[in-house]
Amino acid sequence: MNIEEARKVIWLKSNPRTLGKLLDEGYLTKERLKWAAQWAYNPRLQEAAKVLLNAGQPNAGRIQMQAAAAKTHEAPVPIGISLDQARATPWPLPPYKGQPIGILVESKQLSLKDLGYAAENAWEERVRQAAIALSLVRLEQVIKEPTPSAGFVHINSGGRSYSERQQSWLTFLDGLVTGLTFAAVIFLAIYLIRSFSTPHPEAKNLATSFSTPIGTLIVVLAVGLTIFVGWLATSVPEQISKRLTKQIEEYRRGQEGEDRVVELIIQALDGNWHLFRNISLPGRNRGDLDLVLVGPPGVWVLEVKNLRGEYRNIEDRWEYRRGKRWTTAKTNPSRQVRSDAIRLANFLKADHLNLYVNDAVVWANQETPLIVDNPSVAVWIYQRLADELGNIWQVEKLSKAEREKITAKLSRLIEQASKKNQSSMEAWRVSG
Repeated sequence: MNIEEARKVIWLKSNPRTLGKLLDEGYLTKERLKWAAQWAYNPRLQEAAKVLLNAGQPNAGRIQMQAAAAKTHEAPVPIGISLDQARATPWPLPPYKGQPIGILVESKQLSLKDLGYAAENAWEERVRQAAIALSLVRLEQVIKEPTPSAGFVHINSGGRSYSERQQSWLTFLDGLVTGLTFAAVIFLAIYLIRSFSTPHPEAKNLATSFSTPIGTLIVVLAVGLTIFVGWLATSVPEQISKRLTKQIEEYRRGQEGEDRVVELIIQALDGNWHLFRNISLPGRNRGDLDLVLVGPPGVWVLEVKNLRGEYRNIEDRWEYRRGKRWTTAKTNPSRQVRSDAIRLANFLKADHLNLYVNDAVVWANQETPLIVDNPSVAVWIYQRLADELGNIWQVEKLSKAEREKITAKLSRLIEQASKKNQSSMEAWRVSG
């Protein structure tokens, strides 16, 4: 395969355009090409990525390719937006800002030069795509519009996630500790006020107790003990509250990471896919499954991690850096998601749905990169999540009937859990 052929290869389904076009727009970086050369499931895409990397200059041959495209109309040029969408896209620059680009082009208020400028410099991806599409039409190129979208990902949630439930519980505990501390301080203050305001019958004995060394020692110890008890009554609850607040923050961070991943999945996939959140399977292990994807290529269980700090995953081991040393992590996401995938496969098998459930850990920490070396379970970095999703979307392994059967079973499970929770709430209200 030469450079010209490599540039004509289509990228992943998350962005189904030619490598040449994506390279020219700056979407495909050297890092993305390296990833595709190693991990792309499509062998032709993998080979094309290697060719462009070996060329040293991925954009080499761009001028020749554009000249060739201008002379021949044999192969349609794929565009990333339909012509109707391109024409309806608002123009972003004055003096025609906000007007549909299609009308401005047809009335010749926008020239080919204007479209070229927008294709290179517009901030919004849709404006760039629209300018490219209408430029090709002006140049009388044969274009290929994208396949009509199947709609948005179907999302079904099993209710509050484990992180959200833990946040609620820890917040309740924090409030309880604070309330008890406040009540204890008020009680102690009232007790002291009453003690000092009421004359004590043995006040003379207290005054004379300082006349002897033993009496003075007893008084000093009593005062010291009172101060110590007061310190315990304030500092211990404060330390407990700080610890609870830190745990709440960690769970909140985990929930934010999961929400970010869901948003990106919605952008990368279409209506051929179903996304299930916070599924609790029956059995002894009551842990939630963060995300379950059901689509034409199969079923995936995703475990989302947004851990703070520097972590690494080597084969089946997860470690974090403590100072200059690597320490075994408290949780092992690889084993956790593998166990969840097996649990889901067994759950589906009860309805004669014998299929392999794929698993992957999604690293959602955008601040600190994860070090990965020969992982036993697939690890998807958030920055490359769209490419990973496009990579798995290659061939249809599940028929539409199979997908409907799987999604119906998972939907029934969520509906049963929801009814059970409602019944528990109603019973609690009646008893209250």
